[in-house]
Amino acid sequence: MRIATFNCNSVRVRLPGILAWLAEHDPDVLCLQETKCTDEAFPAEAFAGAGRHVVFRGEKTYNGVAVVTRRQSDEVSFGLGDDDGASQTRLACVRLGDLHVLNTYVPQGYELGTDRFQFKLDWFGRLRNYLARRFDPKTSRLVWVGDLNVAPTEMDVYDPKGIWPHVCFCQEAIDALRSVTDWGLTDVFRKHLPDPGVYTFWDYRIPRSVQRNLGWRLDHVWATAPVAAASTACEVDLAPRKADHPSDHTYVLATFGK
Repeated sequence: MRIATFNCNSVRVRLPGILAWLAEHDPDVLCLQETKCTDEAFPAEAFAGAGRHVVFRGEKTYNGVAVVTRRQSDEVSFGLGDDDGASQTRLACVRLGDLHVLNTYVPQGYELGTDRFQFKLDWFGRLRNYLARRFDPKTSRLVWVGDLNVAPTEMDVYDPKGIWPHVCFCQEAIDALRSVTDWGLTDVFRKHLPDPGVYTFWDYRIPRSVQRNLGWRLDHVWATAPVAAASTACEVDLAPRKADHPSDHTYVLATFGK
């Protein structure tokens, strides 16, 4: 089972590249974040034409999640389930047999000390409750992927001293992420990519950020013990970030045995 995650920063803008990447790498699951379009505008037919199934929830200009699968999902849900549906454009969960794939786009937080940053911290707490209600970390087969908007260690940013504190790299955000992972999740990304300098996001605003590797790890792959133990590889595909008109993120692809 090969599961990929990609913050596409507009699915319609990035569609040709996404379809090309799917054809080349052929993952079983591709989770997209920041699709930035309403459900009516989502290019579902293009994915169907590529022989894929896709489920999605989105809104104009902001947020949006989608899960692209080789076979049709057995079960699909959106949102944290603790609101009136507002979180549906940030969380999608699909079941494929006994495996659940959870795709999230965690709020960025805007600026330290703001209501939007507190919303981000609270969102992690709500996600922890979501997991506890639905899964068992010892027996459930769950993979959690997405743009989590947290770099949890110094090796996850190119300049830890210069960047600290930032809404995506500060103690409050790190602790909020840890409150979720302590529920019982293993960092599959770092299991297979333990060295520094491996990133998934490079800011548009920094000149030649990719060439200079001035990046962050904001895109993650976590899994419960039964699935993490069966993981065999995780890789970051840098080529799409170097292509014309790229997203500021790139693809992360994890491989799991049966």
